[in-house]
Amino acid sequence: MSYLPFCSVEIEFSNMQGLHDLINEYNKDKKTLVICDSFTTDLWDITKDIEAAMKLGHMAWIDKCPGNPTQQDILNALEKVADFEPEQIIAVGGGSTIDIAKAVSAFYDLLKKEEITIANITKVLKEKTYATTEHNFIDIIAVPSAAGTGSEVTRFATIWDVDKVSKFSIDCQQNYAKKAIIIPELTLTLPKRLTLSTGLDALSHATEAFWAKPTNYLVKDIALRAIDLIMTNLPKVLADPDNITLRTAMSRGALLAGIAFAKTRTTACHSISYPITMQYGIEHGLACALSLDAVSKINREKTELADMLFEVFQKHGGLQNWIDKTCEGIVQLRLSYFNVPKEGIDKIVEGTFTKGRMDNNPVDITPEQVKEILLSVY
Repeated sequence: MSYLPFCSVEIEFSNMQGLHDLINEYNKDKKTLVICDSFTTDLWDITKDIEAAMKLGHMAWIDKCPGNPTQQDILNALEKVADFEPEQIIAVGGGSTIDIAKAVSAFYDLLKKEEITIANITKVLKEKTYATTEHNFIDIIAVPSAAGTGSEVTRFATIWDVDKVSKFSIDCQQNYAKKAIIIPELTLTLPKRLTLSTGLDALSHATEAFWAKPTNYLVKDIALRAIDLIMTNLPKVLADPDNITLRTAMSRGALLAGIAFAKTRTTACHSISYPITMQYGIEHGLACALSLDAVSKINREKTELADMLFEVFQKHGGLQNWIDKTCEGIVQLRLSYFNVPKEGIDKIVEGTFTKGRMDNNPVDITPEQVKEILLSVY
């Protein structure tokens, strides 16, 4: 029997000076790959530091990190790294940036002797040979710039199908970051809508971890604290986005949510969200939150300590009421607001039953119920 630590990631809270130190004081004996969009490196004033290290041959840089990365984005990243042979990765950015880092870590050594194609990458994703074939992973230092995905403390990376047919997950023990550095100041640059969507993603992570099949009392306690932090502070930070105290509270909530769902994976809400994002481009966190209240009511009877969860919801005026009020003035969390046609709901339903997510829900949800949920938020 093997025993795994509850959280294997070293976690450190830091500040902007810590980010500069990370780039400038890297171990020169280790070849370092930085993954960070050039727009944000300019914003955070680290572009010159990266370029100086590159001139010395100590560093390579992937400077384009698109949201919701596909097989094409993995291919582009691997081609950019080429024969640099990095020994560590510093990933600074949102969940998609950290997902690209995990993909490079898992695939670089595995595919370096092969022609890298979308077909090859898709085969590895489907067959999960990155988890079954002996090869080297590259150590990751993850620095999240949003209070949302929790990717810095999970073993998962989401890769979206370039053909918009399915969603892949890179999932293996070796893909945990070695270290997560939380710098709440990075989140000060997030626009309101992105602050909202990433915050709702974190709320979904914590809530789904509370009721997921593999949950336990410790996960529930961590999840409840995360839910309360997020529901208390997300409306406040949207009203006062430059408040570093509120941004720090959201970073803490998202981190705790990540630690919680790292042990359980997500459930029906995430499963329902995938085709909504894939087919209509709705931000992941918003797509997850669309079904959160309805699924919570379905799951209540089969969720141990559910009263504790709903007490937290009630403290904030009820989950759906809180969601609607928090979104006010930014988006209306309804499918019709995002121009999803009613006749498109059946196709969404067809794509909602992702293995490992929908069947991780404590209650079996039928296609008819999914359609009913989607119609209720139309």
